[in-house]
Amino acid sequence: MKGSIVRIVLIGVAALGAAALPRGAVIVPAGDPAPREIRIVVKDMTFYVDGQDMPNPMLRVKAGERIRLVLRNEDAGMTHDFAVASWKVGTRALMDKGEEDALVFRVPYQRGTTPYHCTPHSEMMRGTIQVE
Repeated sequence: MKGSIVRIVLIGVAALGAAALPRGAVIVPAGDPAPREIRIVVKDMTFYVDGQDMPNPMLRVKAGERIRLVLRNEDAGMTHDFAVASWKVGTRALMDKGEEDALVFRVPYQRGTTPYHCTPHSEMMRGTIQVE
């Protein structure tokens, strides 16, 4: 009887913990290889992959791949962030010029496209992620 109660409590705690996890993004187990880094720079109210000139580019990732996305704001007088609403992932806060933030996540296993955006400027600052 006592063992059954302990088992029920453990199952309940595990279920509550799983319910609190973000949907879409997958928890990264210890020992996984280092994530692939994508560096995004914000300038002139536009996202750019660092070193490239394509505005609000399509980001190509692989299903299940670990990504470390680094966002750097180079826009004076404007705060920005980076969010993928459908995966419930994004930078922690709005950043001022010169600030940088990083997020590490695993790409969901479902192939297709999903949008990314800057929360306060989503009409102008938006792009697409292609999951291959």
